Amino acid sequence: MSDVFVKADRIRFSVKRGGSEYEILNCGGFSAAAGEFVGIVGPNGAGKTTMLKALAGLIKPEGEIRIRDRGGRLRPVGELSFRERARAVCYMHQDTYVPFAFTAREVVAMGRYPWQGRFSNPCSADDEIVNETMGKADCEGLSDRFIQSLSGGERQMVMLARALAQDTHIILLDEPTSSLDIGNAQKVLKICRELAKTGRCVVAVLHDLRQAAFACSRVCLLSHGRILDSGDAYQVLNAGNIERAYGVKAQVFKNPAGQWDYFIN
Repeated sequence: MSDVFVKADRIRFSVKRGGSEYEILNCGGFSAAAGEFVGIVGPNGAGKTTMLKALAGLIKPEGEIRIRDRGGRLRPVGELSFRERARAVCYMHQDTYVPFAFTAREVVAMGRYPWQGRFSNPCSADDEIVNETMGKADCEGLSDRFIQSLSGGERQMVMLARALAQDTHIILLDEPTSSLDIGNAQKVLKICRELAKTGRCVVAVLHDLRQAAFACSRVCLLSHGRILDSGDAYQVLNAGNIERAYGVKAQVFKNPAGQWDYFIN
C-alpha cells in the first residue's frame, strides 16, 4: 500500500480488573493510506475504540504504531512531541461532553491550538479556518451558544468542526454519527469522503453497517479484539462474517438503489 499514513504491527492492549488481566485488543496488523476512508466496525466490546485510541497515541499498547508526520516521515507515534502529533492526527471522541462554559465557537477554535505559539492569540487565518469548518459542519448558527446548552447531535457537529479546524492529514473519528439524524449523518459521511478525496486519511468507528458499506472505501471488521476481515464491504460484510462477529444470522443483498444491505433472519 503506497502513501501509508498509519501503520500498526502486533498491537496488544489489556487491562487488569480484580486481579485478572483482560485482553481488549490483539491485532496482528492494520494500516491506512492517503485517500482512504476506512470504517472500523464490529460488536460492542470488540476493541474498536481501543484501536482508534492506540492509533492516536492516547494509549500505549504493546507493539508498534507509526504515523506519518508533517514532514512525510513514518515515525513511531511515541517519538512525536505532543505538538508534532497534534499537527498530524486529530481524534474526535464519542463523548462530546464539555465540563466548562465555552461557546460553540470557542470549542471549535481549540482545534487551532497546535498551530499557535505558546502565548500567541488566534490570528485572522485561524478565524477564517474556524468560520470555514463551522460552515462545513453546518453549525455556524450555534457559534454564540454555550456548549452545555446544545443537544447531543448539535455538540457532535461542533466537535466535528473542531476536528476539521485542527487541519491534520490523519483524521480519527469515534462514532461520529451516533447522535445524529439521518440528514446530519449523511452530511458527516460526505465530509469524510471529501476529506479522503483530498488525499487525507480518515478512519472512523461506525456502528451502522449500512453507513460503513455506503461511505467507506474499506471496511475493517473487529471481533474479540482481532481483525476478522478487512477490504471491500461486499467481501467483509458477508453473512458468515456477520454471524461470526455479531452472533446473528443475516441475509446480505443489494437493495433497489444498488447498495449493500442486509436483514436479520
